[in-house]
Amino acid sequence: MVPPLRPGRSERAKGLRAPPRRASRAESARTQARILDAAETLYVEMGFAATSLRAIAERAGVNLASAHYHFGSKEGLLGAMVERRVEPLNEARIRGLEALEAVNPGSGVEEILEVFFAPLAEYGVRSTLPRVMARLFCEPESISKPLLERVFGPTCERFIGALGEALPDQDIDEVHWRFHFVTGAMIHLLNFDHPLEMPAPSGARSDALQHLLDFAAAGFWQIPNARAGGKG
Repeated sequence: MVPPLRPGRSERAKGLRAPPRRASRAESARTQARILDAAETLYVEMGFAATSLRAIAERAGVNLASAHYHFGSKEGLLGAMVERRVEPLNEARIRGLEALEAVNPGSGVEEILEVFFAPLAEYGVRSTLPRVMARLFCEPESISKPLLERVFGPTCERFIGALGEALPDQDIDEVHWRFHFVTGAMIHLLNFDHPLEMPAPSGARSDALQHLLDFAAAGFWQIPNARAGGKG
């Protein structure tokens, strides 16, 4: 009886080879997702100061070293957690603005604001973004402001520039102020989708966004120096 051929060196090496790199990346991505999910849950419940990396690691079912390896620090993990929710929103907004400018280079205020608000109907509702943002705005400025500027800054500047072009008679500082107030109203709406003294609406969130759009557009069109004469 002829004995079976022994595998060559290269074939034996194949049997000892580590799993494919793609599988390793996939496992790493799953671990990061578990950590981010755990961080999000605990952060929304307790805030930044009361949420430890150890508690996050325990909830995610990973060791503490893994959390440090993937995110470096609690601040780094907070940034990654917020960016995960915000990036799809920012990308949708920029795509919408670019499409609008390609079709209508002289877009008006209402059209620009509509593009800015529109992704909220999808990304704002289906994620925990409203609760994360509500917590983030309650954090000390030393924590919240740098993070907000990093994740929202470039997109907001892009829209402020477009609004400035649509309002050539307004000082760009005034446009910045009005956009600042509009984004505050938007965040408020994400957490409270109808006025407190009114019953919950039966319509979709898009109805609330239309109210926000009307309010915001009117604010941008208001003549700045009208208030100097006491006119409202």
